Amino acid sequence: MVMLLTQIFCLSLLTMEVVIFLIDKSKWNWDLVKNYTENLSIQETSKGNRIPRGKKIENLKKSYRNEELVFVLGSGVSVPFNLPSWDNLLQKLLIESFSTDSTENDVPLVLSKIFPQLFPSSPLISARIIEEDFKKQNSSKSFKEIIRDALYSQINREADSSTIKELLQFCIAPGKSPNLDSIITYNYDDVLETVLNSSDVEIPYKSIYKLGMNPKNGELPIYHVHGYLPQYADKENTDSFITLSENLYHKQYNDIYSWNNIVQINKFTGKTCVLIGISLNDPNIRRLLDIAKLQRGQDSNQQHYMFKKRYKLEYVKRKLELIIRNDSSLRLEKAIANLELNETAKTLLKKMEEFEELDANSFGIQIIWLQDHDEIADVLKKVREE
Repeated sequence: MVMLLTQIFCLSLLTMEVVIFLIDKSKWNWDLVKNYTENLSIQETSKGNRIPRGKKIENLKKSYRNEELVFVLGSGVSVPFNLPSWDNLLQKLLIESFSTDSTENDVPLVLSKIFPQLFPSSPLISARIIEEDFKKQNSSKSFKEIIRDALYSQINREADSSTIKELLQFCIAPGKSPNLDSIITYNYDDVLETVLNSSDVEIPYKSIYKLGMNPKNGELPIYHVHGYLPQYADKENTDSFITLSENLYHKQYNDIYSWNNIVQINKFTGKTCVLIGISLNDPNIRRLLDIAKLQRGQDSNQQHYMFKKRYKLEYVKRKLELIIRNDSSLRLEKAIANLELNETAKTLLKKMEEFEELDANSFGIQIIWLQDHDEIADVLKKVREE
């Protein structure tokens, strides 16, 4: 019963949803919870089988010296520049969809916030529906132009990002040694390219976002595997694709020989990848990581790495209290009186991190835990500096 509670609660943290437990009051044993948390705490402190952070950094240093290091970037890298997250981007597109001739300018905004809560669905499915809706409208703009407007409407080019600054230091090296192998990004934006262009040092790089684009010798390849949508489009970029909705994901990932898949599988198979600003919730990324692991073979010692911020204990306690309050079969007073909230939250937090490490390890990925995202730059600096 307690193991079931632990697993369900941990899964609720993964999906960031509130779980309502339907537990028979007569079967709830608070002493059992207390004994379990105490025993698990003892087990956790005696395990000692996790790879220390220092060892992970040494492994990354070795890969960098061997010029086998690849950075894989997600939306978390662009968020400091006030670019929208995936959910916020969809909300901006919904605002366009709800726009009418109404004089009430805030109506589309309100409706776009309420709609996903009333009718929740997968973000990929939502994006597909929004795209199909735009096809029916007689808009003077293309869907790609509308995405561009939503993407850059509130961008802050002057933002200070320690992670981007450190990535810049790695990118300065092309033509020298050691050298970054490449960058894979799932972002459409031009934040990284703009930072590289603004550098005092000339940095040779090549943004690659469609078939037939290849870097020259000495150029750092930046692979936009879901498409590239710079704020100011040039001629070469006019026919680029954007992978936003479910149908385009299906088309791309069903073609195992597409350049996007080949690049990702090759890097996941033969290089050391560092995932920054990425979660492992995307089923398409998980699929390619699984394929790459199969290609490497069971005896391979190659590891990838990802940064992940630890959950805060106070956050877990609030979630736990919310679960208790929403459990109609329990009296709140009895729950608070019998459950040592702080210790139980600590236990669940440890188990959650253990589950996430097991999940990442199944793809050959080691997690580097962070207290704050600013630590990413510190870790990368240790990898870069001798």
